[in-house]
Amino acid sequence: MKKLLLFFGGFVSGVVAVILVVVLINIFSQSNDGFPGLTRFSEKGECIAASGDIRVMQVLAPNVALAWTQEMLLVLLIDNDGKSYYDGQRITIPYGKCARQIGTYRYTTKDEFEKTVPAVVIE
Repeated sequence: MKKLLLFFGGFVSGVVAVILVVVLINIFSQSNDGFPGLTRFSEKGECIAASGDIRVMQVLAPNVALAWTQEMLLVLLIDNDGKSYYDGQRITIPYGKCARQIGTYRYTTKDEFEKTVPAVVIE
C-alpha cells in the first residue's frame, strides 16, 4: 500500500510539473501580450504624436483600439492602465506626454490586404 501511495504521489507531482513548465513556456514565448499581430519592441521607440487629439476608429479589445492621429496616421492605441475605449472617442494627449511607439501591429483588412501600423501608448 505504501508503494502505491508513493507511486501515485510521484505521478501527480510529475503531471503538475509538466503543466507548470508548459504554462511558463507559453507565458515567456508570447511577445504579443496575448494580442495576435502585436509585436513589442525590446525598448520604447520615438513619439509618433506629441500633441492634439487621437480619434478611435475601431475598438479591438476594451483597452486596445485602432485610432487616427491628427497627422492622419493610423496607430494601434494601447492603454496599460485598463482604460476602456469606444468607437469615435476623441482622446487628447495631455501636455508633456506623447503617443510613444512600443511596437508594431500587423493585421489583414476585410479586402485581404496586409497592413502594419505602429503600436503606441500615451506616456
